[in-house]
Amino acid sequence: MSTVRVEKKESYAIVTVDRPEALNALNEDVLNDLHAATQDLSQTPGCRAMLLTGAGEKAFVAGADIAAMEQFTPNEALKFAELGHRTMNAISSSELISIALINGFALGGGLELALACDIRLAGANARMGLPEVTLGLLPGFGGTQRLPRVVGRGLALEMILSGDMIDAGRAYEIGLVNRVLEGDLLAEAEKYVSKMLEYKSGAAQRAARWALHAGMDLPLTAGLQKEIHQFSELFSGSDPQKGMAAFLAKQKPEFES
Repeated sequence: MSTVRVEKKESYAIVTVDRPEALNALNEDVLNDLHAATQDLSQTPGCRAMLLTGAGEKAFVAGADIAAMEQFTPNEALKFAELGHRTMNAISSSELISIALINGFALGGGLELALACDIRLAGANARMGLPEVTLGLLPGFGGTQRLPRVVGRGLALEMILSGDMIDAGRAYEIGLVNRVLEGDLLAEAEKYVSKMLEYKSGAAQRAARWALHAGMDLPLTAGLQKEIHQFSELFSGSDPQKGMAAFLAKQKPEFES
């Protein structure tokens, strides 16, 4: 039985980690199921985005499964960390726009899962943190690398070294989440992603997303060259002509992708 539910819509999918009895904690099964879901959606025609959330009212993902980790040997810990990175990297490197919907707790591996996504939307009840140092550990699913790239080195060190939780308001202040949404988080997020996809070129979004992600790890001059290449490559398809013709005619564009 899968630990992840997938609901496919016309142009996006809702992916739900479904272990509410364990606050959606990440174990090997969840990580493998998330990886499989991401791979499947990446190959699903017309699917351009993934909304990632957790079942129940209490947690997005409360962290890794501590009970399963307690007696790890170093080699077992290595394999678990590698599995976590495999899943996070599959999400971050897929062509899907990935949006984390942080409902309740996103701690440890749960926050690292959210950090692997392009965009993070939080409910007013969201609580986030990397408390691994209180367990004698460090963030092992990408937190030490992705968090400073989002909030900066100083704030990332403060969160990691203190292990403290922050609320949704503070997360928004430091740029950890893009928006704090009131009301029904999933319903508001579906409006958000629908607006993001409607009348937008999928090819252009994929190229822009790739250029941004690839350029972040390069010197500015090298990143700018990637932008130039992606810009020019888009003209090998029909979307630029369709988009500009629609603009000049004051009409809504109908893109190929």
